[in-house]
Amino acid sequence: MSNPFSMTRRTHIKLALALFASVALPIGAAAQQGVELRIVQGADVDTLDPAVSRSTPSQLVFNNIFSTLVRWKDTKLTELVPDLAESWTRSDDGLKWTFKLRKDVKFHDGTPFDAEAVKFNIERILDPALGSPNRSLFTGISKVTAVDPLTVEIETKEPSPILLETLADEYSAMNSPTAVKGAGRAYSRKPVGTGPYVFSEWIPGQSLTLTRNPDYFGTPGKVETMTFRPVPEAGARLIELQTGNADIALNIAPESAGELKQGDGATLVEAPSSFQIFFELNTTKPPFNDPRLRLAINQAIDRQAIIDKILGGYGKVPEGIFPEGVQGRVQQAAYAYDPDKAKAIFAEAFPGGFKEKVVIWTSAGRYMKDKEVAETVQSYLNAIGLETEFKVWEWATYQKTLYRAEEGGTGKGTNEANMWLLGTGVTNADWRLHRKFYSTDSSNLTGYNNPRVDALMDMAATEMNYDARMKAYGDVQAIVWNEAPNALSLFDQVQLIGVGPGIKGLQIFGDEIVRLDQVTKEE
Repeated sequence: MSNPFSMTRRTHIKLALALFASVALPIGAAAQQGVELRIVQGADVDTLDPAVSRSTPSQLVFNNIFSTLVRWKDTKLTELVPDLAESWTRSDDGLKWTFKLRKDVKFHDGTPFDAEAVKFNIERILDPALGSPNRSLFTGISKVTAVDPLTVEIETKEPSPILLETLADEYSAMNSPTAVKGAGRAYSRKPVGTGPYVFSEWIPGQSLTLTRNPDYFGTPGKVETMTFRPVPEAGARLIELQTGNADIALNIAPESAGELKQGDGATLVEAPSSFQIFFELNTTKPPFNDPRLRLAINQAIDRQAIIDKILGGYGKVPEGIFPEGVQGRVQQAAYAYDPDKAKAIFAEAFPGGFKEKVVIWTSAGRYMKDKEVAETVQSYLNAIGLETEFKVWEWATYQKTLYRAEEGGTGKGTNEANMWLLGTGVTNADWRLHRKFYSTDSSNLTGYNNPRVDALMDMAATEMNYDARMKAYGDVQAIVWNEAPNALSLFDQVQLIGVGPGIKGLQIFGDEIVRLDQVTKEE
C-alpha cells in the first residue's frame, strides 16, 4: 500500500527534501458530510488576522479560511499559478504588475471580492498604524490602483524579484474589508476570508472550529468541520491520538516516536523541516552587545548531546543559519563545542566576571522539547560562569510580549531578557534574512545593526538576476554565522506527526505548514 502523505517545502527552487507519495483524491470528490477532523498542536493560535501573524499554529488555520492572489501549483512548488487572480502581467520596466481577478467570488460574509478589496488589504498591511510584523515585505510597493472591479495594478518603487512569492504567502491573505472595518481590533478573533472553510468559534486555550464553505470557488474542502485544540504537553497529545480523541497530533515528542512506530492504530510520519531552533540574543545591552561574546556562547553548547539525549536523535547540528530546504543555503562549518574557549573569551571581556544575571526566556510546547532544551542550555551557560535566570511562557502571551514595542528596549521587542527561544521555518531567503538581520525591520527583535548586512540586503531586494541575488544572500549568511551572529543556534528540527487510522490526503510542508482541506477520514 502506498504512503498517503506528501511533504514539500515552500520555495520556488528545487531542493533535496524527501517527498512522501500521496493518495490522490479525484477532483470534485464528494464532501464528507458530518465528518469532523480533530487536530491537536502544542500551542494555541495567537491571532486570526493574517496581516499581523508570524505564528505557525495560526498559519495552519489561515490556509483553510483565506485565499491569496496567487498560489504554488503543486507540492513540488514548480511555479506560481492563479488563485484569486486569474492572470497577471508585468510592465517592461518591471515596475507595474497588472492582475485580472476571478469573477463572482464572495467573502464568507457576502462582501464581493474585487480590486478594491485587494487595494484595501495591501494598503492595510502597509499602514504603520497596524503594526504588521510583515510590513517590510510590502514597503517596495508604491501604489495600488483598482482599475476596474476585476483589474488591479500594483506598482513598485524598484523591480521586485519576490513580489509574487510574497503574494502567495499566508500574510498576503485577502480579508473582507467589511469585516475588518466593522470589527476593528476585534477582527483578530473574527476572521473572514474566501477560503474553503469558514470560521465558526474560537475559545482561547480550548478550541477553534471551522466549517466547510459551501460556496468556495475552488475544490471544496472534504470534511464537514475542523477542530484545532492546543495541548502543550507532548505526552498528552500522544494520548489524545491513541485514545481516538484526535485524528492528527502535531509535534510528537521524540520519546513517543518509537511507540507510534510499533503501534497498530495511529502511525508516525517523519518529514524534513526547514525549521531551525535558536536563542535570539539581545544585542543592545551587555553582555551580548559584543559580537565576540555572541560567538563565544555558540561554542559553549554541545549540540550533538542535546540532539542525542533530549531529542532522541531527531535533529541535526546546524551548519549555518539556513537548514537544508531553505532557498540560497550556503553551508557553513558547525560551531565546535569548546567551553574552555568560551570561558576564556568571557574572562577577557569581563576580567572580574559578568556580575549581572543573564535572563533566559522560553516557550513550552511550541517547538520540539523546547523547555527541556532551554533548561539544558541554561546549564551550559552556568558551566562557563554565567549566572542565569529562567522564565517559561505560554506561547500566545510570549509572542505578544516579544513583539510589543517597548520604550528603552530594542524598539521591537523587550529589554527585560538577554535571550529568548524562537524558531523559524521560512524558506524564502530574502524574508528569512530581512526579518532577523535588517536593522530597521520590525521583526528584528535583537536590535541587530550591521551596515554590511543592510547593504547586501538592499542590493538583493532589487536584483533581478537570480544568481547574483543568491550570492548576496550567501554573503549575509557567512557574516552572521562566522563574524557577528545575533543568535545562539541550537538544532535543525525534524517533523514528527502522529496520524490516526483512516486519515488520508495530508500534505506536510517543509516549513511545518500542513494543508488540511483535502484530508479525508474513514470512519
